[in-house]
Amino acid sequence: FSAGRRRMGDLRARDKNSRAALLGGYGTSTSADMGAAYNTSFMERENDETINLLHNKVSQLKEMTIQIGDFVNQDNRMLDDMGGNFDKTGGLLGGTMKRLDALAQTKHGRHMIYLALFVCCVFVLLYMSSRR
Repeated sequence: FSAGRRRMGDLRARDKNSRAALLGGYGTSTSADMGAAYNTSFMERENDETINLLHNKVSQLKEMTIQIGDFVNQDNRMLDDMGGNFDKTGGLLGGTMKRLDALAQTKHGRHMIYLALFVCCVFVLLYMSSRR
């Protein structure tokens, strides 16, 4: 009895192989094979969509990075210019302080400095009283 079953299985397999050879593989797929193929194509489409989304996000990040780099370069140029301006201003103030120091060393110069401070205080008081 088991030899007959084995023979029947061999005949079915040979029949299936000859059918596949005749039809080029059509008609030999089972529903499980079709489900697996559908699942594979579905996953490939999902992967393609995800890859496209990632590509778009990477492009956006690249653009943002380029813009940030441009802003940093502009800010560095502005800071360099400001540093140069501060150096010039420091030189001018240093020269002014030397002149004021020389003026303060003389007796008449001290009176002149007191007069300048008095005038500055008057202007500050007038400004504060006009704001009220």
